[in-house]
Amino acid sequence: MAGLALAAFVVVSLLHKGDPLNPTYTNTASVKTISIDTKAEESKPKVLRATTQHNGDAKLEAAAALHVAKLDEEVRALKKTGIIMETDPNALEITAKLQRATRELIKLRYGEITDRDKNFRVRLELEFQNTIPDFEEKGKDGSITIEMAPIELIPCSVFNFLEIARTWKSGAFHRNAGHVLQAMTHSAITKSMPFQEYRSEYPHKKGTVGYAGRPSGPEFYISIEDNTKNHGPGSQQQKNPYEADSIIGTVVEGMDDVVPRIHTMPGHEFIGDKNKWVLIKRMIILVPGDGPEADKDGYVEFSKSPMELPQ
Repeated sequence: MAGLALAAFVVVSLLHKGDPLNPTYTNTASVKTISIDTKAEESKPKVLRATTQHNGDAKLEAAAALHVAKLDEEVRALKKTGIIMETDPNALEITAKLQRATRELIKLRYGEITDRDKNFRVRLELEFQNTIPDFEEKGKDGSITIEMAPIELIPCSVFNFLEIARTWKSGAFHRNAGHVLQAMTHSAITKSMPFQEYRSEYPHKKGTVGYAGRPSGPEFYISIEDNTKNHGPGSQQQKNPYEADSIIGTVVEGMDDVVPRIHTMPGHEFIGDKNKWVLIKRMIILVPGDGPEADKDGYVEFSKSPMELPQ
């Protein structure tokens, strides 16, 4: 068949009902093999991704995921011994192996970005509740976009956040502190980071996004002031002068208007009243691409979760 190619696509829909902060989800997946007119496809956005689900890629991705999971367990076990992960030779070797394996898994699952000036992005679709002071003026909708750090620096942190975004169910900004805005997460990712992945080249400056806690994650925060010292090496504990919060990326859209609006949530620190939270309704993964669907920065949607939002 001239101009035709066969491809298998996994179609996943997330259906939910009930409390929008803690909805019930039903995952239904179906696999279909369809014919594609490759000439017609040439006019569509060209997305830099490698998960085509054919020609053996699915098997390669599955094998890579198993390899990462094995190394992840080894790193977690080593960290539990209490050694200084940032200086111990054995720890440095095994974490480097995990980072290399994670980079390969990212390329297989989300695609390889060939433009060195671009990185993965995640857009958060928000809902401001009527308790926000400017609700009558600005309404309920808002969004912020986070650009992930280069995977050459912190691949494990980036992969973890992409997985949170890909399997997002619900969540909200529920902490309004003077230095951070912290969000709770409900996704398939429930574990903290296997180790505190941090690079001095990418400090916790104002506008960056990091994982909360030690060990870090899966909750995350936006730094609304320079937290290089507060969350950087040697912070929040006295045993390890090198340990820092794991970092994720930087807010590239919404830092000047939407983030300050989140900061007006009624209450300070952890807010117990969920009616005062700013809800994160959906996460959308963006990858470099072109064509009519690309945004002004040359990004297209890779995935969005959940597919359907509560009414």
